[in-house]
Amino acid sequence: MIPIGKLKTNMLFNKNLEDLIEVMKLAATTQFNQFRSRQEPSADFIRQLDEVFEVLFSSGIPKDLLVSEESLPALILLVSSDEGFLGELNFLLVNKLLDIKRPQDTVLCVGNQGANYLKETEINFSFLDSPGEKIDSENLGKICDSIFKQYLKRSVGRVYVIYSRFINITAQQIELESLLPLEKTSSSTKPVRDLLVEPSSRAVIEGWIKQWLSFRLYHIFWSSKLAEFAARIMHLEGSVQELGKINSHLRMEYFKYLHGLSDKSIRELTAARLLEKNK
Repeated sequence: MIPIGKLKTNMLFNKNLEDLIEVMKLAATTQFNQFRSRQEPSADFIRQLDEVFEVLFSSGIPKDLLVSEESLPALILLVSSDEGFLGELNFLLVNKLLDIKRPQDTVLCVGNQGANYLKETEINFSFLDSPGEKIDSENLGKICDSIFKQYLKRSVGRVYVIYSRFINITAQQIELESLLPLEKTSSSTKPVRDLLVEPSSRAVIEGWIKQWLSFRLYHIFWSSKLAEFAARIMHLEGSVQELGKINSHLRMEYFKYLHGLSDKSIRELTAARLLEKNK
């Protein structure tokens, strides 16, 4: 049996820890609400980009950059978190990477937690700083440039991204998405005869791909950051509930011990009085 002094110490420690986790959960909830209040990436803009793509595709724009080279290695972008308290989220992201990665494929990791997991697996990878909570345009541009340059040089034939997609506060989904090459989504657009292309057809399609990639990555990091906040809140809530169960058990043991001591004292006093009375 645990000594009563140790029980009391454990109860006090767990209560302080529970209070600390509650503060962390409140901070995570505040971050989540502040981030979610920002403007979501415009769906209209991506639709307009798609419309431009259809026009370009139907007008004789060079399409070699829109064809997958399966013989070339693929580039896999892993979007993980910089902070902990995310439960199994980063673990699931890395497992998804391990499931699809071929020996010749290259990995680009964003986020310290994912990098720590990859180091344990001894997988070679490149690392870039995360855009952070503010989705910093400079860091986002570096990620976009790194991907686009490798694809443009045809050192990789396809680009995938693995990230956590926000569904709601209690649910996040691990997504595997093919970024490049792009595919023509429909055949309804009629050919455009009078289309002015400057400075060249290839420059136009390269510029469009880079613009689309930059916007798509922004949306991915936006959704991933929301998923991180939500997963952290749920993980901390789970920790609070687990500590509550432990504290409830400790309190039962503590009061059980006190009642035992009280009963023992009563029995001893009663026995002493009986002995005194019988003398």
